[in-house]
Amino acid sequence: MSLAPSLRDGICRLLLSYDIACQWWKNLRSRLLTYDLPPAIREWLTNLDYWRVAVPKFHLPGHGTDCQLRFNLAYMKWAGRMDGERIEAGWALSTPMATWTRESGPNARRGILDDHWNAGNWRKVVGLREFSNFSFSFCLLTIILGMSLDRNLRRAHAWRTSQRKVANLISETFTADVVSKWHLMRVDFDLDPSKPNPYEEPEYRTTCLVLC
Repeated sequence: MSLAPSLRDGICRLLLSYDIACQWWKNLRSRLLTYDLPPAIREWLTNLDYWRVAVPKFHLPGHGTDCQLRFNLAYMKWAGRMDGERIEAGWALSTPMATWTRESGPNARRGILDDHWNAGNWRKVVGLREFSNFSFSFCLLTIILGMSLDRNLRRAHAWRTSQRKVANLISETFTADVVSKWHLMRVDFDLDPSKPNPYEEPEYRTTCLVLC
């Protein structure tokens, strides 16, 4: 139960990414509340300020237009520029397991995969300790990473200033009422994806008059 206060007091927004989040998220919160969860966790899930799911960017092009608009990380508040695919970065190391476990039963396959990932995690831990013994290399890498971070932050600030300027110029081409209405639509969509999507372009239908 020691985890519950940190969840309740420190995490009030939840953003999840999953390959088929467009289907998996349906009634997700109500389904979670049917499980036998600790009361504190149940209360935390009920009182979340922000709850959204997204389809990772690599998988998103394989979905339809509606999914690309409603579950796009690029259109979600507080998502930043993440791709949502990091958990699949280790697949290159697990590909040989497909051949190894091809003829295994369910329990044997599970045991082999668990051993594979546990060994990978152990190698990471040991590698971190060995790497830290090379103090000079570690300090040099820290300096390089610091310089790279500073350079990227300066670039990001410049891009933010440029994008904000362009956005303001575009907003000035519309009336204040239109800008305010779109802003309210965006806020509503951020809180509830079932609301009208401000990023979706409306369909225009034209009627052709044929003169005979």
